[in-house]
Amino acid sequence: MAAGVWQIRLLTASAALALIVATSAWGAGAPALSALIWIAPGHEAAALTRQPAMCSRAAAGDAQVMIGEALFNAPMLLGGQAARADMSCASCHSNGRRNPHFQLDGVSAGPGTADVSSSFFSPARANGRFDPKPIPDLAFPVNVSRDPASGALERFLRGLIVEEFSGREPSPAALSALAAYVRAIGDCGAEQEQPRRLADQIALVRLSVMAAEHLAAAGDPETAAIAVAGARHQLGLINERYAGQGLARERDRLLAASRALQPAAGSRAPELAELRRWLTGFERNLMPMLARSEVRSLYDDARAGLWVSRNRPE
Repeated sequence: MAAGVWQIRLLTASAALALIVATSAWGAGAPALSALIWIAPGHEAAALTRQPAMCSRAAAGDAQVMIGEALFNAPMLLGGQAARADMSCASCHSNGRRNPHFQLDGVSAGPGTADVSSSFFSPARANGRFDPKPIPDLAFPVNVSRDPASGALERFLRGLIVEEFSGREPSPAALSALAAYVRAIGDCGAEQEQPRRLADQIALVRLSVMAAEHLAAAGDPETAAIAVAGARHQLGLINERYAGQGLARERDRLLAASRALQPAAGSRAPELAELRRWLTGFERNLMPMLARSEVRSLYDDARAGLWVSRNRPE
């Protein structure tokens, strides 16, 4: 696995430029929020505070679904421009559903649309036309059979990763877990949205480390490394939301936690015992600290809304 996997906020020149442009547009001194880079103008407050509701069809504690969710939220699963710009499957399919706020110049025709045949993502499926479509809601199967016996969903996901987004060939375990997660994505009926809170990001950190434990134990270190990188990605997103005054201690602890997940030089991923020790320390020490100060962070709806109104570009 390339050393770049282990950098907490590694961006290529193109992605870094996108972040610089987004940050500068939001005014001097405004924190750089990666969560807003791919968000349509006017949708910022909604994207920061709300998310589509997902009611899982899986049994509680299903390890395959847990691993799949971790990979679904890990940018390093994808390749090319998407991975370099910190985009994951969840960037378009928020909470496994549809992100109605996603917008990327040259790829989107409006909020919630994307041209997946654009050469921005991969030349393999580029068709030379601008034909963005509404991002599909994965709770509702379309075109691809989800019957596990057919293997059609696994083949479809493999094509998305390798051909559509220039990703590395995923392991059979990775494909199996991703397919299990996609099959588990359910609709919540009348409850279409739910709040976006610190607890959601914390859950993804824990879930990603636990997924890495399972994968490491199963002898799949490369996919375990993707899951660990996903955990560090989520820690970075939390760090950005704790940018207010009086939260320096929380940011320092988050940075230290991310560095503690970085393996020794030449290693693909931390050892299994190291992952378990890290998760225990995270749950006992950092999680309670973050929860106590959540109301002073940009996870608080009022603070997020005020931040958007104060920093919105002219």
